[in-house]
Amino acid sequence: MIHCKTNKTRSLLTSYSVTFCLCLLPFLISGCGPSDQAKDKVVIVVGSRQITTDQLRKDMEFISADMDLPDHNRIREQILELVIDHYLILEYGRRMGISVSEKEVERAIKEIKSGYTEGSFKNALLRGYVDLEQWEERIREQFLVNKVIKEVTENITPPDYQDVKRYFEDNKDEFKSPEMLEFRQIVTRSREEADALLNRLNNGEDMHQLAKKYSISPEAENGGKVGWVARGHLEESMEKVLFSMPRSKTSPVVKTPYGFHIFEVLSVRPEGGKHLPAVIREIESRLLIQRRELFCKKWLSDLRSQFEIKINQDLLIGAHP
Repeated sequence: MIHCKTNKTRSLLTSYSVTFCLCLLPFLISGCGPSDQAKDKVVIVVGSRQITTDQLRKDMEFISADMDLPDHNRIREQILELVIDHYLILEYGRRMGISVSEKEVERAIKEIKSGYTEGSFKNALLRGYVDLEQWEERIREQFLVNKVIKEVTENITPPDYQDVKRYFEDNKDEFKSPEMLEFRQIVTRSREEADALLNRLNNGEDMHQLAKKYSISPEAENGGKVGWVARGHLEESMEKVLFSMPRSKTSPVVKTPYGFHIFEVLSVRPEGGKHLPAVIREIESRLLIQRRELFCKKWLSDLRSQFEIKINQDLLIGAHP
């Protein structure tokens, strides 16, 4: 019960894909597929692959499940580019003899399922509008896409020290460490309980023991101790109190949307800039990702001249009412 503010995360079922493709996924629209009358007609041809209007609809429903998406009338071109890129990669893999084994796919599926109970996994499939067999086939394709990308980018030259140093000097503001603190808390359901515990603390009882026995938060098992949290990552009413408190002092009872809290700040780290040695690995990773993205953009552009691409514009328009 740290109550940190977090961004909405995608289901593992729909995020098992390559980085450069993910940047376009938000443009896909669930439920904007073709009519039943045209579901078996080929709308896109990429090399040897023929994508029917029904397959296009299923692709969009699968990838866009649980996403908040904009009006699809303004993003038809992005949808089309993503679909073509996906099948271009699969065609390249076929030409180059790149494949995935059953064991590789089984390991990938097992890893994804490990994050779910059986019931939550079935519910996630239902939210994604797919059955188990269809989902496993998509995972197989996405695993192959990842493997192809890994092979074609493995010879990209990593950044050297001068590249890293130059990036650090040009982007120092990105490497400022925010103010952080470590604290202990007791959380109760009522003010009466919190007031009684605060009175016991003021009379010399140990907060670690009281938190362990009476707090309703998950960290109660650890004596109410919460790890390091940066300013801006806590619920507003908690943050206002905690970042104004001196160390080793007990707060009054604080009401938040989660209950009634008593806080003790254990340690504080002031805001400050990081030095280059501390962020070398992070910068190397950023620069390598940038290089891979630039390479993939050009590589995909080149693939368009190597494989035949046909689009039935009449069916495509009909697929997007």
